[in-house]
Amino acid sequence: MGVPLVAKINADRGAEDGLDELIALARMIAYARHVAQDVKLEFATNCLDLALEAVKQEVGEGLTRELGELSSPVPQVSVRSH
Repeated sequence: MGVPLVAKINADRGAEDGLDELIALARMIAYARHVAQDVKLEFATNCLDLALEAVKQEVGEGLTRELGELSSPVPQVSVRSH
């Protein structure tokens, strides 16, 4: 195993760990959103909708299907363009 291959494997593991962390963050935000919605905190619910959409965009379109159960009513918009 050459050095470039080892570096690529480590980079892949780091990317996978980062992706796992983003998915965990999305799940936490979704849970907080549902709690805020249950106690009728509209502003907090809206803010958490935006946060969830931003994390889903960061994860990328490829994994959005896996986060389907975390969907929110906010349309997909680019947070970076605002």
